[in-house]
Amino acid sequence: MHRRSALLAAWIFVSAAATGCAALRYEDPGIPAAPEANAAAAATAAEPAIAPAEAASGPIATAPVDPAIDPATRATSPRPSTPTRARLAQRDRERELDDAEPETGRDWRELSRRAREHAQNGEFDEAETLLEQAALQLKDRRPTSTRRRTVFGLRARLAHDLAALGETERADLLADRLFEEVRAEPALGDTALVTLARATAERRRAAAREAGRSESQLPLLALAFDASLASPASRERLGLAFEVSGKALRDGDLVLARRAIDQAIDDARITAPADRMQAAALQIYKARIELAARELGSAEDSAQTALRLFEREEADPSSRGVAEATLGQILAEKGELERALELGRGAYARLEGPQPLVAHARRQIPACLARIEWLAGEREAASAHYREALSVPADGSERDDNLIADIKAALVELETRASVSAAAP
Repeated sequence: MHRRSALLAAWIFVSAAATGCAALRYEDPGIPAAPEANAAAAATAAEPAIAPAEAASGPIATAPVDPAIDPATRATSPRPSTPTRARLAQRDRERELDDAEPETGRDWRELSRRAREHAQNGEFDEAETLLEQAALQLKDRRPTSTRRRTVFGLRARLAHDLAALGETERADLLADRLFEEVRAEPALGDTALVTLARATAERRRAAAREAGRSESQLPLLALAFDASLASPASRERLGLAFEVSGKALRDGDLVLARRAIDQAIDDARITAPADRMQAAALQIYKARIELAARELGSAEDSAQTALRLFEREEADPSSRGVAEATLGQILAEKGELERALELGRGAYARLEGPQPLVAHARRQIPACLARIEWLAGEREAASAHYREALSVPADGSERDDNLIADIKAALVELETRASVSAAAP
């Protein structure tokens, strides 16, 4: 009888907890969450949060529930702290502070609602004016305020929509104001800013390219990257960090490049821990940044890690060939020329294999081999392989454009040095 009463009490406790969870409500700012955010929330609700140390140690053993334990005691026991619970607690505290502050003037919610209606009707002047009023009303709140971020996100989406409709001048004016606000208060930026910054950078890069100009969009993307660090890991931030690392490497900002690639690697461990192919690819890019910084020992370790992952996953010949060629180039820079030539030529042999390689690998592998041969004193072979790399049709991507530019510069330098050597008495 006692056991039956205890089980009944436990059942009542679980039912009450479930009812309490179902009744929990968060403030609805009137903006639907992004699909990625919904998926992340669903995953968080479906699975218990696992601390990094627990995740690394394997499956967690679940202790059986002792029916002799008083349910009231279990209910009052402190729950273990996790990063997810800490973020939710911080968000709830900020919302409580927001709710404690009285509204002034016209309610920002009403301004935002009317702005959305005007935007849906194509009345963008009215929408922008109303959102500016809402932003002004909330300007004294903390940058992490849910209300401020909500209005900021609506303004960012409006700028994005204006650009999509071809009103680029107005879109740029609004976008630049938003970027300045985030420079002053980085915590104000959120996913809407990241989306706007990436879209604006790509549009401006395309316009500059069409006009025959070369404009780096790194400052804009770095702004979005820094703002994104206030949010949890996501695939969107991973992609942004990867993009920033590549552009920073191109512009010679190796500190930013290293910081961004490290963030991408960390985010990949959280968002896609089982994707070893992605992890290996990120290690290759990290190795190239370290090579550019002349951190040859770290570069070798990163390339070795990538190659081991590719081999373990039985990766395609394009991935394995690029990893081998990259490692070979690093070893050549270290002076280990015999092993470097072996790796570079082994990677090059994959070009004649039964499985065709992607265009980027067909350009990257001979370019790496050319650099190895150059360092080994085989300048004619190096020149031939550089020219072979340039003969691969361009795919139009910025990454490929940058690689072509690097190969052309290397070829000019190689042949200039050869001419000087030949002319010397």
